[in-house]
Amino acid sequence: MSRQGPEKGGHEMGTSAADVEILTEEACVRLLRGHGVGRVALTDEGQPVIFPVNYAADARAIVFRTAPGMKLTQAPMAKVAFEIDEVDLERGIAWSVMVRGVAYEITDAVDRLSEELHELVVEPIAPGDHGHWIAVMRREISGRRFRPRPVARLTP
Repeated sequence: MSRQGPEKGGHEMGTSAADVEILTEEACVRLLRGHGVGRVALTDEGQPVIFPVNYAADARAIVFRTAPGMKLTQAPMAKVAFEIDEVDLERGIAWSVMVRGVAYEITDAVDRLSEELHELVVEPIAPGDHGHWIAVMRREISGRRFRPRPVARLTP
């Protein structure tokens, strides 16, 4: 399933449709599969929280491993968002991909999809035991690419 963001209508905060390229679902999946660090957003007591995670992705889901803690207690069976982005000032390109879906703990799951997701390589860089697997089953995916405007650099 693919969903386009507000820029679909042509204007978002003074930008024109020509300024922002809406990425296809295939391009979004390609970017997801080509990177390994993203952010998962979930809620805790009604408040949004965002965590950086090492992840892997296929065309259906994003998986990450976690230690016991908030991600493990709050993510399973919850609606979550996942995002990756990059700004390359040298090449003059910026992009972002966002996935919305439901998270499931698949640590001990034995269904075929969970077994296939366990085959993806996810190597957490944070210290500790990250033996629990969470899969974000995507329901919506969107992405955009644009040329960043020059911004004044702040000097200390």
